[in-house]
Amino acid sequence: MKIVVIIPSYNEKDNVAKMIETLAVVFSSIKKYEMLVLYVDGNSPDGTASEIRKYQKKYSWLNLLVETKKEGLGMAYAKGMKYAMDKLKADWFIEMDTDFQQPPEVIIKLVAQIDYGYDYVLGSRYIRGGSIPKEWSLERKFLSIVGNLVARILLILPNIHDVTGGFKLSRVKGFMDEFDFDKLLSRSFAYKIHLLHFMVQKGARVKEIPFVFGNRTSGESKIIKNELFETLRVIFLLQTQNPKIRKLFKLGIVGFIGYLVNAGFLQLFTPRGEMFAWLVSTELAIVSNFTLNNLWTFKSKKITGINKLLYKFLQFNLTSSGGLIIQSILGPLSVIYLNIPRQLALPLIIVFVVLPYNYFMYTKVIWKEKGSSQK
Repeated sequence: MKIVVIIPSYNEKDNVAKMIETLAVVFSSIKKYEMLVLYVDGNSPDGTASEIRKYQKKYSWLNLLVETKKEGLGMAYAKGMKYAMDKLKADWFIEMDTDFQQPPEVIIKLVAQIDYGYDYVLGSRYIRGGSIPKEWSLERKFLSIVGNLVARILLILPNIHDVTGGFKLSRVKGFMDEFDFDKLLSRSFAYKIHLLHFMVQKGARVKEIPFVFGNRTSGESKIIKNELFETLRVIFLLQTQNPKIRKLFKLGIVGFIGYLVNAGFLQLFTPRGEMFAWLVSTELAIVSNFTLNNLWTFKSKKITGINKLLYKFLQFNLTSSGGLIIQSILGPLSVIYLNIPRQLALPLIIVFVVLPYNYFMYTKVIWKEKGSSQK
């Protein structure tokens, strides 16, 4: 099997010679696989490509692809991966930089995980044994740590600790060979978010290997501050395509409409009695939520037929009362024992507890797959 190490470069003449010689030593320790290197150079004006060509005479495993123009890190990897599949017949990719921030010797550990059946092996800075440079400024440490944490939360990947890293091994067959590189969502650093999301959605078995991220010793870092915003943009685009996230978004809208119905009719019925007003307005909100969810949120599993509708509406009333009980219990507890202001406690409980509860109950009980559509 062939493993192609893909390394983008731009004005890296001072680094490539040392990296190539270091990789030669690393490859000598890997006997089971055919190791290749593909440099994707962004037409560097400092002669990086010429330096690489010198070493191609020495090492047959060294390959070079020169871009006609520099289009960003994401595009460099996209071109490199397509070239590696089409021309080099790669079975695996390794993504890494040429500035030694990602130690080349860790490649041995990444490759070793293939024998354990993993499809996606990530070099991780944020698990035990991994770290980021102590020399980094406080601002850069903050952007790296918080940016990665935010990405993990928004991607809903609690079991993957380093989602913004760029040092990884990926299986080609059944995974990368099915990715449409023409639809890559980012030309820059955030490309890695798109690829990671794709691999996870494809069901890849993921393994994280710790490594110490080095401090760049020569040249200038390509890191730019607005990468956090680019990462958030890519995550937003990915999650808008996620059916589960779209359902949650629709549930939120339906729930807000239900709140408006509840509040509006509460004012209307209050003159007839406080208890009567609460009962009527709450039930009207439940009717609104059930109807809109049936016609919109869960349109593909729409419930039809009088008997089925009545039965499911009764279930919906019961599950809705569960949400009210959750609010009634957690609300006072958060205010009394956690000192959270009432105005903040309610929306937090609704977003992080009630909404997931409703999603679970609606998908597993009310609009569950089996027998949910009746004609």
